[in-house]
Amino acid sequence: MKKINLKSLFKPSSVKADVKKSHILQLILGLVLIVFLNVVGYFFFDRIDLTQEKRYTLSNSSKELISNLEDIAFVRCYLEGDIPSEYKKLRNETKEMLDQFRAYNNDIEYEFIDPNNFEDVKSKNEFYQRLFEKGFNPILTTSTNSNSQIQQYIFPYLEITYKGRSTIVPLISSKNGFSGESIINASIQNLEYNLYTAIRSVATNQRNSVAFLYGHGEWGVENIYDFISALGEYYDVDSISINEKLNALTERTYDSVNPNIVKTRNKYDCLIVAKPTSIFSYKDLYIIDQYIMHGGKVLWLLDPLNVSMDSLQTQANTFATTNFTGVDDILFRYGVKLNTNLVTDMQCAKIPIVTGQYQDNTPQMTYYPWNFFPEINPNSNHIISDKISPIKMEFVSSIDTTNSNAKKTVLLSSSNRTRVLNSPVNVSLQMLKQKQDASLFNSGAKDVAVLLEGEFVSAFKNRLTTTMEVNSQIAFKDFSDTTAMIVVADGDVVRNDFINGQLLPLGYDKYTRQMYGNKEFLINCVNYLCGDEDLIPLRSREVIMRKLDIAKIEREKTIWQIVNVALPVVLIVLFGITLAVLRKKNYTKKNK
Repeated sequence: MKKINLKSLFKPSSVKADVKKSHILQLILGLVLIVFLNVVGYFFFDRIDLTQEKRYTLSNSSKELISNLEDIAFVRCYLEGDIPSEYKKLRNETKEMLDQFRAYNNDIEYEFIDPNNFEDVKSKNEFYQRLFEKGFNPILTTSTNSNSQIQQYIFPYLEITYKGRSTIVPLISSKNGFSGESIINASIQNLEYNLYTAIRSVATNQRNSVAFLYGHGEWGVENIYDFISALGEYYDVDSISINEKLNALTERTYDSVNPNIVKTRNKYDCLIVAKPTSIFSYKDLYIIDQYIMHGGKVLWLLDPLNVSMDSLQTQANTFATTNFTGVDDILFRYGVKLNTNLVTDMQCAKIPIVTGQYQDNTPQMTYYPWNFFPEINPNSNHIISDKISPIKMEFVSSIDTTNSNAKKTVLLSSSNRTRVLNSPVNVSLQMLKQKQDASLFNSGAKDVAVLLEGEFVSAFKNRLTTTMEVNSQIAFKDFSDTTAMIVVADGDVVRNDFINGQLLPLGYDKYTRQMYGNKEFLINCVNYLCGDEDLIPLRSREVIMRKLDIAKIEREKTIWQIVNVALPVVLIVLFGITLAVLRKKNYTKKNK
């Protein structure tokens, strides 16, 4: 009979079998973990952005817009192919931004098309013609290779289509300057904003309406054309003359059965009053007042004093006198008082003065600080005035707030080094050549732009006869719905300039070639009044372009090449040796 060794039945399994079981268990646990994470990721989506300026984090407005799309939004980008390096950077940033949009909604689809990738010239010209008809304006670039120069057209545009509607989005922005590098950087900063506004325009059936008031000596279209064009990207822009017509701003619908029942509706979401210079009639002021009482929003751009640089072109000096319009009366009831003075500031823009001539009879220009043109640093206490460039104002006055129920928020204030000159003010270019006494500029900061929000009392309350107040045809309202208005004590803040008949962007100083933040501030004002404040942080978003030190690259190029090539190999070898030693040590102990 064979002898059974009971001891052998209870001896532990081999080390090799234990390792095999451990590996199988690790594989099963790894697969379970991967499946679990995918299931969790399907129901709970999030991204981690480690950049300082949160470069790869979409705003809440963009996330909400993208998430609510009901159909496929198809994006075509024509910035593709063998293009200059700066445009390649813009192209790559555009693709990354589209990928971010797509991460929140798979209905975002896109393709990149090379407009120069054609086998024959005829096909390429036909394609160009179709792009021209859509409104594409290409950029002609010249690049140099080893043998010759190559010219080609660049189409930095996106074409977005949604539910049969399409729009063209220019990728190039000149917001922050006119040099090539600054334009590309500004374009990258505006990518999310441009995509958001474009998708919103094709996804939204109805746009808000904005009207410019005329009939009281306001700025002509040519003087504010750039601002009108900028607003046209978001709103339906109209012009209106009241002419004492009751239904000019507020539409009244009378019931056919009972004429005493009147339904009112404002025709415009925002009314812009840009530098009136003549007196408003009593009826026009009443119509504007009732527009506000029914929830209308107003952007007031007013000059309390009449004075301009044009007067100094033909005479040595001029006087700033009171600009009687009648608007200051109703504004006083709403909560602000426009002062008939001029705020001069040590922090100001410069203007050129002819101080001689060169040998070829060319005038010699010298730039002097002009205290009547303050450079205003916007307050960061409100979304309207936060994160925008300094604003240039011309002959601005101060604003005081009055006792009213409205909430007052100061948007713009002068610097602490100001001097207030009360009307009438003698304005002379001789002041440029005189050294300013800094001790006189001791008036402190003065408010020049104020936001009013809340419920307003009608400026005509207790001013109408009892018969007019109870007349159902007039439908007088003495307290407003919740609304808002912005008052800026400078009508020139909205004016764009010209050089040789060519229109310049709003905020661009043709003398110093500096770009001020006038346009951004005014657009922010209208966005806020129209309830589109979600657009403001997108437009003011800053993406930091981190540049390489070219000199340092040339100096340390060899060292870093060696490090990049040799260091990974050394690390892998050290890792392999360490792993082998540990395995040998571990299994030696188990065998013992």
